[in-house]
Amino acid sequence: MPDLLARVAVRTIVFAVVIGLMVPLSARSASPASAESMRLLAVADQPSSLADRSSLDGRNRSASLSLSGVSQPIGTEDLGLITAPTTPPTAAMQATLYSIPVKKAAPKSVAAPASGETISGNATWYCCSAGWRGQAVVALPGALGGHYAAPPAARFVTVCADRCAVLPVADYCDCVWGTASQKVADLSPEAWAAISDSPTSRGVIAVTVTLGG
Repeated sequence: MPDLLARVAVRTIVFAVVIGLMVPLSARSASPASAESMRLLAVADQPSSLADRSSLDGRNRSASLSLSGVSQPIGTEDLGLITAPTTPPTAAMQATLYSIPVKKAAPKSVAAPASGETISGNATWYCCSAGWRGQAVVALPGALGGHYAAPPAARFVTVCADRCAVLPVADYCDCVWGTASQKVADLSPEAWAAISDSPTSRGVIAVTVTLGG
């Protein structure tokens, strides 16, 4: 029994000492914040800035960084206001083809051949042969070797009237061959002009055809 009372007495003394030590700490934590603490808390609540806010120049630089100081605030981009590009104007175009006449050289006058098979008779004129329009050519009866030949000609004959010219054989003519009215050649207008001074309105001229050129 005496031991139990001794232990209770010791615990009571220890508890009292602990309570005594805790009372000053509780009093300090419960004391109101000092003025310096309040100033520091107020500064911490303000927005921070890299500028020196302790001077007028620092405050002005800080204000210039604020978008609220811009006279015309930057608005958001509105893609709906972009209009599609207009179609460029067009102009109707019409091509005009011009025919440029090509002047072909007339055959040069030549002397009558000294040899070769020669046929004399009348000659008339005709319009033209396919591929030979505008050129001095001759069409012969089939008996004299006349046949159509596309350019370039493979055969030439010498035809003489007022003068002589070497002409390509371009075509065949019936020329009423084998009758009293037969002709020995049919001349294109250019060939007529190359060997005769008579107009084509005359219709018929006398010619000499030397075969083989």
